[in-house]
Amino acid sequence: MVDPVTVVTGAVAGLKLANAAFEQVKNLLENGKSIADAGSALSKYFTGVAAVEKEANSVGPGSDNSTSRAIEVLAARQKIREQRQFLREFLQLKGPSGAWDEFLAIEREFRLANRKQKEDQAKARREKINRLKNIGAAALIVFGICLIAGIAAVVFLNIPTAEAISEIQ
Repeated sequence: MVDPVTVVTGAVAGLKLANAAFEQVKNLLENGKSIADAGSALSKYFTGVAAVEKEANSVGPGSDNSTSRAIEVLAARQKIREQRQFLREFLQLKGPSGAWDEFLAIEREFRLANRKQKEDQAKARREKINRLKNIGAAALIVFGICLIAGIAAVVFLNIPTAEAISEIQ
């Protein structure tokens, strides 16, 4: 799952986080540790990769500095591909049996958790908007009732009573 403190935006920041985490993972694996031992570093690595991919999806022809951003994103994605290729080869050749499959399973779990977290945030946002709409509707109803009651009071107070009518005649 994504560490709530580690909020990464942009391809450059994502790549920096992925590079640092990749070095940790690489060192752990080269020192004989398992994929499970590198869990925290892998989480940071996947967070960095997700930031790069998010930036890649947001770069479009209408965005500011789209050419320079596109080049940054392209370079970051290429670096991520190289790191992933290294991990695949290392785990398949030097790692224990099934290490690459374990890596893929951890990556999948991270993506699912990340997607669920985004869906939960979107759901909470929708619920908050609905709650605000309901409060606004209730306030409008109360205001309308008060307005009608005020008009009724003015009309009632301006109706001449029987005594007032007899005094007029």
